Amino acid sequence: LPSGLLDINSDVPSYLDGTLAGDYGFDPLGLGVDGKIEKYRIAEVIHARWAMLAVPGIVIPEALGLPGGVWTETGKVFLEGETGRPEYLANPYIYGALMVPIFAAVEGYRTGKVDAPDGFVPFKGKFSSSDFSGLDAINPGGPLDFFNVAATPEDLAILKVKEIKNGRLAMIAMLGVFVQGAVTPDGPATNLGKHLANPFGNNFVTVTAVERTPVL
Repeated sequence: LPSGLLDINSDVPSYLDGTLAGDYGFDPLGLGVDGKIEKYRIAEVIHARWAMLAVPGIVIPEALGLPGGVWTETGKVFLEGETGRPEYLANPYIYGALMVPIFAAVEGYRTGKVDAPDGFVPFKGKFSSSDFSGLDAINPGGPLDFFNVAATPEDLAILKVKEIKNGRLAMIAMLGVFVQGAVTPDGPATNLGKHLANPFGNNFVTVTAVERTPVL
């Protein structure tokens, strides 16, 4: 820990012993007191990965001007069939019917409740579920490390920290996207463009300011 922030003897909970990537002894609400810190870490990493996918998935389509690119209008555009795509590619019911069993299977494989089938990945070739035996469930590496970026335990430890740091930043960014969507009619890319063009005229204060009429 950086000196001066927390006293490791009195301020840092005993369950935050530095073994988790990105562990800086910070748990002000005491969520890990119940002994489920490992489950919370798995949930945090999964949410972080979704957020890292969601942020560019929200910003890039809007910046490219794609139909339905503004995330607050995507559902409406899809339901009304205005995407310009073939109907089977713009039908939310088809996506829903596909996603539920796919994600159920993925979660079953991840948790080990369902035996995963054999597979194939680039640069690694074929693999079976036994290849993941004894590996970290949330950072398994092995066959899923296509480019051998975590070839050593030291490399893996560094990448875990980088992933959780970027993931936490992405989750904060998603919170900003949700707030932005609630208070403005524009998407984040448009908001950013307006702010860069006129920082003092387009910012959180000016957007959320309430016009008041003086009363005599």
